[in-house]
Amino acid sequence: MNKIRFIFAVVLFLLATPFYKFFELDQDKDRYLVAGKSRSQFNETINFPRKKILDRNGNELAVSILRSTLLFRSAEEKDLGLAYAERVNEPIFLFNSKRIYFENQLTPVFIKELREFCDCSVISEPVYRRYYPYGSIISPLVGFSGVSGGLEGIERSFDASLKSDQRSLNFFRDAKGRRVKGDLKNFIERSSQNDLSLTIDINLQFKLFEELKKSISAASAKGGFAVIMDARSGDLLALVNYPTFNPNRSDRVIQRNLSFDEYLEPGSLIKPITIAGAFNNGIINEDSLVDTNPGYINLSGFKRSEAGGKNYGVLSPSEIISNSSQVGIAKISIMLSGDQINANLRSFGIGKELDLNWHGIDSSFLYDSSILYDIDKASLGYGYLLRANIVQIAKAYSAFANQGEIVEPRITINQPVRKSKAIDSKTADYILASLRSTVVEGTAENISDSTVSIAGKTGTTEKYIVGNGYTPGKYISSFASIFPYESPKYIMVVSIDEPDPNNYFGGDISAPIVATLAEHMLINGYIE
Repeated sequence: MNKIRFIFAVVLFLLATPFYKFFELDQDKDRYLVAGKSRSQFNETINFPRKKILDRNGNELAVSILRSTLLFRSAEEKDLGLAYAERVNEPIFLFNSKRIYFENQLTPVFIKELREFCDCSVISEPVYRRYYPYGSIISPLVGFSGVSGGLEGIERSFDASLKSDQRSLNFFRDAKGRRVKGDLKNFIERSSQNDLSLTIDINLQFKLFEELKKSISAASAKGGFAVIMDARSGDLLALVNYPTFNPNRSDRVIQRNLSFDEYLEPGSLIKPITIAGAFNNGIINEDSLVDTNPGYINLSGFKRSEAGGKNYGVLSPSEIISNSSQVGIAKISIMLSGDQINANLRSFGIGKELDLNWHGIDSSFLYDSSILYDIDKASLGYGYLLRANIVQIAKAYSAFANQGEIVEPRITINQPVRKSKAIDSKTADYILASLRSTVVEGTAENISDSTVSIAGKTGTTEKYIVGNGYTPGKYISSFASIFPYESPKYIMVVSIDEPDPNNYFGGDISAPIVATLAEHMLINGYIE
C-alpha cells in the first residue's frame, strides 16, 4: 500500500512540474521580454549624409560619397603622411595643418602601412564628401557645399532642407552581436524620400551648355547665359552659364562673370511689353499707325535714331516690333504716363523679385514714376533704365504664350503652378503674331527656315559698366523666343556677353542657338 502511495506521489509530482514551470514563466514573461530586447536591440547615433539634389527624372546632380580622412598629432607627421600618399599614388582632395582628406575610402592595409612608414599615431575617420556627377555643366545653378553647409547656388538656397543630420536609431543585433544587415540601409532609403528634386532636365541642360559654349567661342564673346522654361507650368528645364567652374575641384575658381541670375538692361526685349501696355491703356490698337520719319526723334535735347541709320517710315505696332524700331517705340512710350509704364512693367513681373528661394537673385527696381521725363519714358520703352534677368524675361514672355496669363517660374517640382493675368487674350495673340513676324521677315529672319516655327524678339544693348557708364564696342546680344508658334510650349532666352563688336546683333548671335535647341527638342520628343 505504501509502495502504491509512493508511486502515485511521484507520478503526481512529474505531472505537476511542467504546469508549475509554465505558470512561473507566464508570471515572469514581461521580465524575460525586456531582458531579451536588451540583448537583441541597441541604440546608436548615426550621421546621415547631406541629401541628394536630383533633376526632374531622378538623375543625381549632387550626392554625398563616403571618403576617408586621417588626423595626425602634428604638422610634421601630416607631412610624412602626404609624402607616403604621393609615393603610392593615393589621390588627395584637401589637407590642412593636421588632417588629410582623401579622394577615396582608405583600406586598413593602407592605413597600417602609412603608420609604419611615418612611425606615427593616426586616427582614421570616415567622412562624407559632396560629389557633382555633371560637374561644370550644372555648377552655376547647383553651386557647391563645404564643411559648414551650402556655400553657393541651390546648395546654399536650400541648405536647411539639404543639410546632414544626426539621429539616434534603434537597431537589432544578430546572433554574433552585430547590427542586422540591411537595417541602416533601410533607414537611409527612407531618409532619401526627402531628397531635393529640381525641375531641370539634365539632357536639355547638357545640350544647351554645349551649344552656348560653341556660340560664345564662334562670336569671340566673353560669356553667355540661357534658360529654357516650360511655358505652361513655369518649370525651368535648363539654366546655363558659361564660363563656368568645376565644383569637384578643391581649387575651384568661381567665374564672377555675368550669369542667368543677374539683372541687366534687357533692351529691345521689352518692346513687345511696351506695346502690350499701350494696348491695355487704350493708347493704340491694331489699326494704329506710327510715323517714324525721318528715322530719328529729339527728346529733351537728346537725339534717338534707328539702328544703322534706317528710316522705316510709317509703321503698325506689329511692324514696330518686327523691325525693332527705336523711334516707333519711343513715340508710343511718351504717350503713356509714368504710372502706366511702371504698372505695366510690374504686371509682367519686371521690377518685382522672383519667388524662387534662390540665393543670388538680385533685386530689380523701377524709377519713381513721378520723376520720369519723356527721354526716360522712351528709354524704358526700349528696355533701358530698368533691369531684368533672363528668368524674368522668360516669365514675362509667358503671357504671350498663354493668351495673357503669366506663369511663375519653378525650380523645384514641389512648388505649386501659379498663374496671373497680365493682358487680355486678344492682345497676347497679336503680340505673339508680331513676334512670329520678327522671325519670318524681321530682325531674326536668319532662322526663318527652322524646322520648328519660332516666334521671338531680338535685343542688343550697349553694356553699362559701373564706374564707366555705357561702353562703346561692348554689347549684350539677346534673343527671347516662344515655340512652337502654333501651340506654344517652351520659352527660351539667350544672352551673349560682349561678342565681337563687328558682329554683335542678337538676331545673328543668339537666335541661332534657339533654332538649334528647338530642332533638337523636336527630334528627341519634347515637341509633338
